[in-house]
Amino acid sequence: MRLLALSYRITLINWHIFRGVVTSAIVLPWVSSRHRDRLIQNWSIGLLRKLRLTVQVHGALPQPGQMPVVLTSNHISWVDIFAIHSVRPVRFVSKAEVRQWPVFGWLAAKTGTLFLVRASRKQTAAIGEEMERVLGLGDSLGLFPESTTSEGHSVLPFRSAMLQAAVSRQTPILPVALQYRLHDGRANTHLPFVGEMTFAHSLIKVLTAPPSQIHIRVGALVQPAQMHRRELAQRLERITLDLLLSEHGQHDANAVHKAPGIAPDLPAAPQ
Repeated sequence: MRLLALSYRITLINWHIFRGVVTSAIVLPWVSSRHRDRLIQNWSIGLLRKLRLTVQVHGALPQPGQMPVVLTSNHISWVDIFAIHSVRPVRFVSKAEVRQWPVFGWLAAKTGTLFLVRASRKQTAAIGEEMERVLGLGDSLGLFPESTTSEGHSVLPFRSAMLQAAVSRQTPILPVALQYRLHDGRANTHLPFVGEMTFAHSLIKVLTAPPSQIHIRVGALVQPAQMHRRELAQRLERITLDLLLSEHGQHDANAVHKAPGIAPDLPAAPQ
């Protein structure tokens, strides 16, 4: 019975991905950035629902179109992307290897992901210029300054290089902290995508996990004025850790709300 239920869920997810591929190929090239963001958000909500994950936001997020921001977060899983997109679509900066992933790499490119070759200084400079251009167009960016994933119990050192665009454009930075919790409050150990784990192994763990909650704890906007990017990275790291360790983040329990349930349409980009 359990195997049958898992097979059924995999079928639903495959159909969901297929719908996203078709929409990306046919609809995405012709829509505005605001419409694109709405489709990405809708699709991400649908995917999380199929993964039996409920999002709870602690604090207020700026709405799409309100202002461009650089959103920074700790990094635990490929699911992080969809959790963030379900409440505040952004254009993520991702490692170049993701572009080679079957299906998901193509979807990442179609939904506006910027790809970084981390070993190349020339490419790092080029991606910095592209990030500034995106911010100048009014789009928001999403970064994982740890540059790798962790178990989510703490925060790894934040790297500063990718924060230069925010400093150069004087774009507000929105720090958030992600936590995956079972309904009894314990950490969900099925979600971390760490070490030598393959995507296939991680996907199976996520699919076999019990229903869970994703807590997104929102900090106050950080203005990068007159700050060097290294100082900025250290400050964001401290804020993220404080959010991660606080019971309700910056806001009280009354500020907690569930992400809206919206019909799915379009996929977001994996990290």
